[in-house]
Amino acid sequence: MSTNSSQSIHSELNTESVTGDSSLTITQSSESAQCEIHVMSAEQLCGELEDRWQTLRQCDAYFSSPYFDPNFVKAVAKVRDDVRIVMVVEDGKPVCFLPIQENSKGRAVPAGGRLNDYHGVLGKPADIAAHYKGIMKAADLKSYAFHALVPPETERLQAYAFRTQRTHHMDLSNGWEAYRKWVRKHSSTVKRQGQKTRNLEKEVGPIRFEFDCSDGEVLERLIELKSAKYQRTKTFDILSVQWAANLLRELHNVKHPNFQGILQAMWAGDELICVHFGMATDEILHYWFPIYDYQYSRYSPGTEMMLQVAEESCRRGIKKVDFGYGDDAYKFKFCNGNEAVLNGQINFNPLEHMLAQKRYEIRTKLKQIPMKPLAKTVLRSVFPGFGNWNFK
Repeated sequence: MSTNSSQSIHSELNTESVTGDSSLTITQSSESAQCEIHVMSAEQLCGELEDRWQTLRQCDAYFSSPYFDPNFVKAVAKVRDDVRIVMVVEDGKPVCFLPIQENSKGRAVPAGGRLNDYHGVLGKPADIAAHYKGIMKAADLKSYAFHALVPPETERLQAYAFRTQRTHHMDLSNGWEAYRKWVRKHSSTVKRQGQKTRNLEKEVGPIRFEFDCSDGEVLERLIELKSAKYQRTKTFDILSVQWAANLLRELHNVKHPNFQGILQAMWAGDELICVHFGMATDEILHYWFPIYDYQYSRYSPGTEMMLQVAEESCRRGIKKVDFGYGDDAYKFKFCNGNEAVLNGQINFNPLEHMLAQKRYEIRTKLKQIPMKPLAKTVLRSVFPGFGNWNFK
């Protein structure tokens, strides 16, 4: 390792802004005598280290997602105290970063947990595969559970996957008119939306759409409406978890070049009809928490706002509206592109890995039973907090 490079890295790691221990876990990789692995706080990701992080994002298109922006990791670290970044350094140069949160000792998930729609080790595929074992050892981890791991084509990571699943996105690279023609051809709902919107304007008031809303009260209304929907549909209320709601509030205040939390809202007259909170880069909008006021559901306001978002995104040079994974109906209605991610767990104990896979298979089968809606209604009525372990 060159002396200048090593000193530069250690200077970044020992900045006075770091809280807690400034000493770092450092280990030698068994695969290279020139390798160090550091475990650091999110606050320490600054200066040259942050520049290197951004350079590594160019290794794969998956890393262009807002979830791989350092500002997302830093926002999570501000609302949770268990976020760490594992960094692999070779010959004085960082080659891999893995942001994690350790929900219980030795067992980690991606920073942001279930709210993180794209995650994994940031780096070149060859480096990622070579250093996973060293990363786990340095961070003293027994397991790393993931649900949308990228890049999925890394052969060694396939061994830890329970399944490959698809994410959904809106490809706007050919412009608004091309997308509008495609979606009208493929969705009868979109074809009928014009009449519904005219009725909304006639009966409630003229439509006003704001692409980037700074009003904190609108965000609080989103949280209120989203929680009401979770309760109405007997689904665990994610935003009842304090850190999850605070993450949205934290991100709403983040405005950096090529990354921001973004709040979008649509009114009919004076009535706030539909709201969405997500994250945006110059070319990608991640569509994250959409909700509409249920009393206006007959007008399909979510469809109208999605079209408004798509059109304005094109004007601003955004090429992709990403919906992440999941089976929400709107994702299939609007998506004209898919990508693969992995769901599984890295665990070097074969027995524990097998048991984790069996638990996953059982949960998957339970979700497919015909009586699931009734069972969910009964379960949520008795145990409203059922499922909260996914957001601890």
